[in-house]
Amino acid sequence: MVRQNQTPYDLVRAVARADGDRAALVDPAGAGAQLSYAELIARTETLARRLREHGVGAEQPVAVVLERGADTVVAMLAVLAAGGVYCPLDVSAPDARLTAVVELLGAKVALTDAAHAGRLPAGVDALRLEAVSAASVTASGAASDSGTALDSASGSTPASAADSGTASDSNSASASDSGTGSASASNSASDTGALDPDSAFEPAAPTPDSLAYVLYTSGSTGVPKGVAMTHRGLSRLISWQTASGAPGLRTLQFTATSFDVTFQEVLSTLATGGCLVVAGEQVRRDPALLLETIVKERIQRLFLPYVALQLMAVTAARLAIVPESLEHVVTAGERLVVTPAIRDLFTTLPHCRLDNHYGPTEAHLVTSQTLPQDRAAWPDVPGIGAPVAGVACHVLDERLHAVPDGEVGELYVSGPCLARGYLADPARTAERFVADPGADAPGERWYRTGDLVRRIADGTYEFLGRADGQLKVRGFRVEPGEVETALTSHPRVQAAAVGLRQIEDGISILVGYLQTDGAVSQREIGDHARALLPAYMVPSRYLTVPALPRTGTGKVDTRALAEIALPDAADSSDAADAADPDQLPLSDLITALWIRVLGHDEFDPDDDFFDVGGDSLLATWVAAELGQMLGRPVELSLFLEYSTVEDLAEALGSQGSATATGAALIAGSSRSSASQIVTLRPGPSGRSLYLFHPLGGELICYRELARASRAPVRVLGVGWSGAPPEYGATLEDIARVHVEQLLVIQPDAPFLLAGWSFGGVLAFEVARQLTAAGASVDFLGLIDANPVIDPITGLPLADTPFLGVLDEVVTLLDAPGTTSADLTALTSGDTWLQLMGAPIAPGASSTYLRTALDTARACMWAAMRYQARRHDGPIDVFQASGSGADRQEALAGAIRSLAGGAFRTVAVPGGHWACIRAEDGAETARALDAALERVGAAGSGTHGS
Repeated sequence: MVRQNQTPYDLVRAVARADGDRAALVDPAGAGAQLSYAELIARTETLARRLREHGVGAEQPVAVVLERGADTVVAMLAVLAAGGVYCPLDVSAPDARLTAVVELLGAKVALTDAAHAGRLPAGVDALRLEAVSAASVTASGAASDSGTALDSASGSTPASAADSGTASDSNSASASDSGTGSASASNSASDTGALDPDSAFEPAAPTPDSLAYVLYTSGSTGVPKGVAMTHRGLSRLISWQTASGAPGLRTLQFTATSFDVTFQEVLSTLATGGCLVVAGEQVRRDPALLLETIVKERIQRLFLPYVALQLMAVTAARLAIVPESLEHVVTAGERLVVTPAIRDLFTTLPHCRLDNHYGPTEAHLVTSQTLPQDRAAWPDVPGIGAPVAGVACHVLDERLHAVPDGEVGELYVSGPCLARGYLADPARTAERFVADPGADAPGERWYRTGDLVRRIADGTYEFLGRADGQLKVRGFRVEPGEVETALTSHPRVQAAAVGLRQIEDGISILVGYLQTDGAVSQREIGDHARALLPAYMVPSRYLTVPALPRTGTGKVDTRALAEIALPDAADSSDAADAADPDQLPLSDLITALWIRVLGHDEFDPDDDFFDVGGDSLLATWVAAELGQMLGRPVELSLFLEYSTVEDLAEALGSQGSATATGAALIAGSSRSSASQIVTLRPGPSGRSLYLFHPLGGELICYRELARASRAPVRVLGVGWSGAPPEYGATLEDIARVHVEQLLVIQPDAPFLLAGWSFGGVLAFEVARQLTAAGASVDFLGLIDANPVIDPITGLPLADTPFLGVLDEVVTLLDAPGTTSADLTALTSGDTWLQLMGAPIAPGASSTYLRTALDTARACMWAAMRYQARRHDGPIDVFQASGSGADRQEALAGAIRSLAGGAFRTVAVPGGHWACIRAEDGAETARALDAALERVGAAGSGTHGS
């Protein structure tokens, strides 16, 4: 039966009725999950029934707090099918903001999972989706009791969900059988064909003026705004989008789930019988992975913001990849600039169409421009096109009078595209949604966009910027007022302003200007802001001013703020460059160097380098320059224990009184070979996790991982100290040095070992030798490490190209006349960066470099000739998901053949380097913590105190 005024969900359901076996949804990161249309609708309507049982109906908001994946698509469809109001929330937002938004929304029901259920405020009925397996959904859409792990007990974990875990285990059922994945989903409905027309579930038939969704954007008063869109607005959007371009395209779901473009991606694809491929967070952030996914998944249509398009184009040229499957690209969210890279990319894709879309969240899509076939004719800054789907555009002056074509004015929009307004906020709604002064009927409105445009003779529009203070940062819409409110909530910040500033290479950053009562360090205000705001709204730089400049009317003078010079790294370097280390106090020398490297002086002598903007790469720079200034090597490992100005100065300047470790660290190459144990994170004395060094012998790579770990263990780093291993030494020889020390300092308790990259291979051999010596190894964790196949290239270790590039660098280092620029250029290639993560820092001392490179060469030679043998103990493998499913499977298979005990794998986000850094490193730390907790729960007796 065909209903009048079909909704977008009705269109999707119609595809399922006509061709239920057609592929609808693919989630490559979700164990390769693929759902047919019949399976998708069955799963959707199972969830929709549950929502109705919990009181969801017209005008009832449903908060959706889920990581992106297949479940987010099911959640969107289920809320629409149930007749509720879909409200996706940003899971990366701080808890305080998430709670505030849920309370503003007034949601009584939320769709979430175990990871986020505890973040919801009291009184919200949390329905948890723990892998809603299509294997448990029958053709009629009913779910078995054990399959749809959907629990409304607000914080309790159903047994089926808790037992399923997140890691695959070779001794248990596969993920698809245990409910943690959907790879076997196609088996459950492969015989169902089209959707059962007699299904008892009847989707909602909403009125055009009832709410379809609410999206929260940054608010100028410091309170987020909930844009409430009606079914009329949503239906007109999907109707236009399905008519614009070829139907049934294989589309990548790329945009953030809390952005309005997601509706275009999801609903226009599924309403026309296309296949939706969900892009994981790593794919969204890594242009190389994005290209790989487009090629591998044969993506035909892509929606993405300008910055992502530009990075993809640059990467495509660098890697010589042509994504030939692309037929239609849509960019939106910020001004499109046709760079040479973008023009070149589309020149290689003559059949691919590029559309430039414009529209604020309050009206979603307003205008569209399809660029011409002739790429050479594309302007550098294309216009935003003509109005679509009944939208009317009005270019007005300050008195709301129309301006002539060709003149600049503020854009007002009217028509069926408009949202109802801001949820539960009539004052702000009245401010932005104004009455149409020439309307024939009462109630007609215009939306004031705040954008400056110009209408040209052909009836299209050019976007010229913002009329108000609203900012766009990396495609995100930011109200300065919300950021300023967060900053001024700090007890010592009297007033604050926020602006967008350009730094070198045309990159825009958010800058916070602070009027304070007393000193406020960069670290302190940064931590304060990060606790209250999403990452994209946290300023990158802070400037303290005596008083915020103001105009004659009392408003903050934003022009005067924009003229304040930003701290320039070069401006702070004079003292360090001119200083004689024998004349200048060492603490002053280090302070001047930090200012130059960090680009600000907002830190105290006892502030941690990594808490005030430093990272591993900057630490390398500091170590290199200190060594050059002091005339002796300064090793990077020094930062693991001495990461404040005071501690670093003491360690470097007081060799006689420094600790044994500190003295060893600064003694240079005179030390003999040794295994070096460094505390990365304090913990119980009776339970230690040892992390083994990668190729160069340093441990700085583990800093972020160790800091993010919350497991009840002491985290120790096992580094290589002193002279490099002899070139030609076997991996067994290198491991034996560490084993001897470990047996001395921990002769009785069972060992917990782990390592990343080469460190994991080393940990594997150490575990074998400890076991052979009669010691017990309760845990062996390999973090994107493999003793048989290289995880970076997928080649056998013996066939990797890395030793060759190390040899090249050493040869260049020994050549007379070699400069820092020569070394940086040679170490900027892909092979080096894959192996070492960053080019050689300018100014690095040749003595330090030679030691690190010789250590890396010796370790690489040993790894290439290593013949791994069986380890009779448990192995936990943490595989970087950026390597792709096929490589992960091959890597796991190679290690599984060496496992004599329990074997588990778990995917962690990011590529080879990213998985131990920043946000991805925090996820890896959580996975590592969970594995260690499992070891402790098994009663190993190693908890200690």
